[in-house]
Amino acid sequence: MELKDAILNRKSIRGFQNTPIKKEVLEQVLQLATRAISGVNCQPWEFVIATGSTLDTLKAQNMELLHSGAPEDRADADVPTGIYLQRGKDIGKALLSSMEIAREDKPQRIWWSERGYRFFDAPAVIFLLMDHVFDETAYRFDLGCLAQNICHAAMEFDPGTCVEDQGITYQKNARKLLQIPQNKIFVSAIAIGYPDDTFAANHVISTRESIENISTWHGFGDAK
Repeated sequence: MELKDAILNRKSIRGFQNTPIKKEVLEQVLQLATRAISGVNCQPWEFVIATGSTLDTLKAQNMELLHSGAPEDRADADVPTGIYLQRGKDIGKALLSSMEIAREDKPQRIWWSERGYRFFDAPAVIFLLMDHVFDETAYRFDLGCLAQNICHAAMEFDPGTCVEDQGITYQKNARKLLQIPQNKIFVSAIAIGYPDDTFAANHVISTRESIENISTWHGFGDAK
């Protein structure tokens, strides 16, 4: 796949086939992904990958914690305002509309929300971790570059992905089940598997702001 095609065609997959994804495929995806930008080549990332019965247990436990009202283990992100908030609302409306979930349909809206805690029923999940010695603000940039590489590299082998924070809501539980040391910080989770083309939300394409609206140019009108 050409790089341009991967960039233009990448999208978040929220419905997956029941087909297992082989370890060899995940290894190749991660190997490619680690060529991401890394300040002073410190490579602050680590992976924990779950599938099979382990992932099934994690999904079930997340659902139990969610419905019991258990406290979340991740810090609340700053709530965006203005245009940033509106963009989030717009994609949310588009996804619900694609699934024909009405605003007043509370059971279906709850079902939709639950899916993120189950990693959208993907056959595998990649947890991105970093050591606690790193400053989160500076080195999370490297993890962001890595995450994008994972999403693009996966497309070379056919799987789709969804980077999501709901999957790291109950970190104490995941840490215990997956035997993750306390000195490792959860950064994000990436659901990965083969897309279900019959799942309507998989056909939703998020919009992007025009470059004209977000760019300021200097010096390009200078005479030669």
